[in-house]
Amino acid sequence: MVNVYRHNKSLSAPLALIALALFCMEATAFEAAFEEAYTPSGVYSQAGFHFLVREGITGGGDTLSGITLSNGTKSEIIAGGAYQIGLGTRYQLDVVPVSLALSVNYHYDADHNEYDDASFRRVPLEALLYIEMPGNLRLGAGTRYVHSARATSTINGVSEKIAFKNTRGSVVEIGYHVAPYGWVDLRYVKETYQVESYSSTGDANPAIWGNTPYDGAHVGLFITFEN
Repeated sequence: MVNVYRHNKSLSAPLALIALALFCMEATAFEAAFEEAYTPSGVYSQAGFHFLVREGITGGGDTLSGITLSNGTKSEIIAGGAYQIGLGTRYQLDVVPVSLALSVNYHYDADHNEYDDASFRRVPLEALLYIEMPGNLRLGAGTRYVHSARATSTINGVSEKIAFKNTRGSVVEIGYHVAPYGWVDLRYVKETYQVESYSSTGDANPAIWGNTPYDGAHVGLFITFEN
């Protein structure tokens, strides 16, 4: 038994060296294949801070109010609509294809017809983590904290205002890089809005207090420009 043990032990060192060599070869081959597939292009891939400007259109969520237009159609103001613009910065790491973007945004939906108008406005602060993928694609995920959400309307001479509590939502994104400075991003946002206060120049509707939160979930198509 002692001889057998010594025999196995003597073989373990060469086998370990062979396994280590094979592992190194596989790791080197994987790294080379990854570098060949992942070929960052454009200014966005440079390590450090990048200034960004983004704008997009969004849709989805519950209806907050609506007005009848001059052509007889009804325009609805929705909790997930309809336009968003933002400014921010993105920091690109220098050793891995990962970056973090922070931005302040203005998200609004509004329409009017003669003396009637309605709008929903809020200020989302977003923090997103991006992972660059082969084929000029990137995946992003993160959170947004929405401040100062207000829905206002004046319809048939009656003005209403709903103030919502600050809320937190989640964001997922997939983007395609358009060299050298642009991205086209498709995103999904999950968030809800809880009424904080309500006022009206007409008969107040007490049922709105403590109501089920408005669903603000939406999809969006964005264009992002970076330096």
